[in-house]
Amino acid sequence: MRIRKLVNRVVVFLFFFCLLAGVSPADEAGKKIVIAVSPCSDVALSFKKFYPLVTYLQAETGSEIKLVYPPNIAEFENQIRNKDIDFAFQDPNVYVKFAGLYDQNTLVKARNPNGGDLQAGGIIARKDSNINSMKDLVGKSVMFGPKLSASKWVVAKMLFEENGIDIDKDLAMYANGGCCEDIVFNVFLKAFDAGVVCDHFLKELEKKQGELGVNAQELHVIAMTRWVPTRIFSARKDLNKDVITKFDRALLKLNKNNPEHAKIFSSAGIGGFQWAKDEDYDEMRALIGEKKVR
Repeated sequence: MRIRKLVNRVVVFLFFFCLLAGVSPADEAGKKIVIAVSPCSDVALSFKKFYPLVTYLQAETGSEIKLVYPPNIAEFENQIRNKDIDFAFQDPNVYVKFAGLYDQNTLVKARNPNGGDLQAGGIIARKDSNINSMKDLVGKSVMFGPKLSASKWVVAKMLFEENGIDIDKDLAMYANGGCCEDIVFNVFLKAFDAGVVCDHFLKELEKKQGELGVNAQELHVIAMTRWVPTRIFSARKDLNKDVITKFDRALLKLNKNNPEHAKIFSSAGIGGFQWAKDEDYDEMRALIGEKKVR
């Protein structure tokens, strides 16, 4: 059964990787809208999650769209400064680093599946692992999320520090994984003793366990991180205002009461969009020591 699940995941990867190459057909330079998505670094799963949203945005705006997934902060910065990215849908820790490069008057933030504008990470482990608290993780292996993730890396590290655990010295090992699906899969198969996943994913795990090939009843949450803001959708500063307006309107038009829109939200793990202000991220700046830049 597990071998079949692994084969299915490989098939899904190849299928969506091929689709990724076809999201934006070759065309004249400048006509494609490039959207960078973080923090999920698993390209196939990320594409699967955001493909319905991309399809919707293409229909609503009449634009061709290409998704890119910068693997780290350096590449993210390089692409933004080179104007290779038009819009970025990123976690708050990434936004505050590059806020000065965005049009701060047209910011839109995602709602979480409950309609709020905060997110957190949850530390999961197998119930048969005898890991029931943060202190039990000393000497164990942990899979965090990508380093671009606020909830699965930034505040997750802080949670370990708050519990007196130095992840470089006190853990047997740690790694930065991709999407929540991969992290759960690795913990379930005992490749890692524990992992950090998004709080909204924890609520969806029961529904997704068949697809993932895991038994959610064999896992439990041992701790939660502090809350941080949800992802923010921002446009580079000198992008055409009409283009920005079209995309912002399309996002704000999405309604969870519309069954088709609800499918988009469910796939992307969000609950909608709303206007945002740069000031909404001042606490994130203070948390990671980032200066405010206009």
